[in-house]
Amino acid sequence: MRAGLTVLAVALLLSGCCVNPFRNTRTSERGRPGDPEVEARRSMAPAQPAVQPASAASDDPGAGFDIRLVRVQPGVHLNTEQPCDVIFTTGPEAVAAADADRYTIRAAHRMPVQCHAPSGDGWADLLFSPENAAQVANVRRGSRIRVRILTADGGYVDYPTVQFVAVEGQNPELARTPPHAQPAAVPNGFDLRLANDDPGLIGTVQQCAVAHADEIQLMQPTDQRPRNYPAGIQNRMTVACKHQGGEELADLVFMPAQALAALEVRRGGVVPVRIISRDGGFVEYPILQFAGQ
Repeated sequence: MRAGLTVLAVALLLSGCCVNPFRNTRTSERGRPGDPEVEARRSMAPAQPAVQPASAASDDPGAGFDIRLVRVQPGVHLNTEQPCDVIFTTGPEAVAAADADRYTIRAAHRMPVQCHAPSGDGWADLLFSPENAAQVANVRRGSRIRVRILTADGGYVDYPTVQFVAVEGQNPELARTPPHAQPAAVPNGFDLRLANDDPGLIGTVQQCAVAHADEIQLMQPTDQRPRNYPAGIQNRMTVACKHQGGEELADLVFMPAQALAALEVRRGGVVPVRIISRDGGFVEYPILQFAGQ
């Protein structure tokens, strides 16, 4: 009996020590040991959902909901009702039969709306059911409406989709509130072009002076991801990093634990980024990974 246990223990030890770490990995993705671009693409943070810190919440309990949270906290807000303070909208459109399948509810009309919140403004595709179609004219700049969060993307221009629930009132001050101001002057940061001639810069942390920040996008498991993305990323956005000689566009990606920081990336800010790759990102842009807390 003891001899059998000994043989079993040896077999288990051998099976554990000899596992191929590259099993189920394409040869082209393995790289050579110490390759800076390969090492930089490895995940640096645990794949855990971001939790909204108390500092990110508004002091005003009546403040509108930051619709961008549905992308940096995927799944958390779906099917909840939230207040949207409408700061901008375009005209409503009837939902054509060809577009009806893209929505999770039966929608008669749709309207892009920008929801204002203390932490920032975000766009959503507002849907009206046939029962609420008469309310379309009551949604305008300065309205506070209640919406049900349906999806994090997939709407008009891939906006989050929300369902109209009710108009809660009109706020004249909100109607006069301008969008969040964009600083006219942007400081100079790191010149990303330097990484083209110096491979040693791959994997280093540099400062990106943000001249432009595009919409936050949620990376779905089914998305076709650029080849050089780090494993486990949750969100991405296109940014322009300003330097003394001009601006360079880049693909800025976020791990789940840092995703809330994407809400604060805007023109005029300076953010720490790790250079992942000189190209291979969205539209072949350089890939940067957010390196802050």
